[in-house]
Amino acid sequence: MIEKTLAKRYAAALLKVTDAEGSTEETESFLLALKDAYASNREFRAVLSQPRVPRAAKKRLLTKIFEGKAKKSFTDFLDLLVDKNRQDILPDIADMFDRLADASKGVVKITVKSWKPLSDAQQGSLQSKLERLAGKKVAIEAKIDPAVKGGLLVMFGDTVIDGTVAYRLKVIGEKFRELQKR
Repeated sequence: MIEKTLAKRYAAALLKVTDAEGSTEETESFLLALKDAYASNREFRAVLSQPRVPRAAKKRLLTKIFEGKAKKSFTDFLDLLVDKNRQDILPDIADMFDRLADASKGVVKITVKSWKPLSDAQQGSLQSKLERLAGKKVAIEAKIDPAVKGGLLVMFGDTVIDGTVAYRLKVIGEKFRELQKR
């Protein structure tokens, strides 16, 4: 829980800097790429989390990755994380920065799971309905999940709208079991 709070503080501070210099989208993509590398590359994660690796070496590694690509404010931010020994919360910072950047643009990210890919017409119709419901611009992340067995599972923030066949079958089964008990 403390890591999430720290990640939010670091992300908010970085967003303030990137908004001022106009590099928010670039920084967002760099942070998400770092998050992916941290999650998928065990050696990279080990070097950053290993206390025996000197901080200067960790800084050089991170700086070299973004040399000539990122603004100095971003590499300075990464140096600060290493100085404060907070490089292990990079994935949380990336997620929080992504959310905060979207919120500052008035965009809500919504995940939609379906059992088969949505057509462009279905996705467009769903997007317009969700935009009316949310009162904001919506970015849909569509995922395929055969376990839903039909229908849609819509998730945004802490809200879940479960219109899946799997959920409906579960509810029917529960009602049937209640009737059998009587």
